[in-house]
Amino acid sequence: MNKYLTGLLFFLLIPLTVWGQDPEIKRERVFTGTGLYGFMNGGADQFLEYGVSKLTTRDVVYKGNEYTIDIYEMPTPEDAFGIYSLHVFKCSRADTLGCIDCLAPYQLQAVAGSKYISVVFPSGSAAAQSKVDELIRLYVPMEENGNPRIPETLGITLPYSGKLKLLRGPISVSGTSMSLSNLLEGITYSGVWFIADRPAKGYRALIEVTDPKETETLKKKVAAPDILKAGETYLFIKGCEKETEQDDHGGFGF
Repeated sequence: MNKYLTGLLFFLLIPLTVWGQDPEIKRERVFTGTGLYGFMNGGADQFLEYGVSKLTTRDVVYKGNEYTIDIYEMPTPEDAFGIYSLHVFKCSRADTLGCIDCLAPYQLQAVAGSKYISVVFPSGSAAAQSKVDELIRLYVPMEENGNPRIPETLGITLPYSGKLKLLRGPISVSGTSMSLSNLLEGITYSGVWFIADRPAKGYRALIEVTDPKETETLKKKVAAPDILKAGETYLFIKGCEKETEQDDHGGFGF
């Protein structure tokens, strides 16, 4: 099979037959635009901030175990990582499948190119968990070339899951750090790469902008010792939360 056909099969999300058994699809639903609001009970705003265009949700049975697979189609791998980063907490295993992924007792989440994929196995049984890697590999390519761009400026290495977030707008920023949210008032930014430091009640943030004027404006709002690195269209800073801000917003799974 040539590369074109292989790519077409993946992007159409048609499961490939492996291990001699396809998932049995019990129900499939597709949501776009305003249809996301009804399905997500008000949680769609956060996803829309990252540009989600489509959600395909499937209830399947695979090798005797029930799973729900949610596939969110995003504009870029970075957007997919961003929304993923807001939904991973304590991973029992992270970034081991050749992509960005997080295994928890009842769920496996992953970033596959520009898609964020969640596989929930409500039983939490050892049997269901043992097959979830096989199941998600029907939908997730194993190549690393589709992974999101992680800025070298951050100076971090794998695993990224549970350590790094990408914040796209005021909803994700305010839900992660009120200190950072206050700093960014009036600033136009394209994204913020955020690393929490819970013991110190602080964080590091790489703020990316499209207009160099915004970088200069930010420099005036940040104390010089807190600027770790600066470029024409970015500012890498350290910050801290006030006690009340940290109590209300600082944890978010870190």
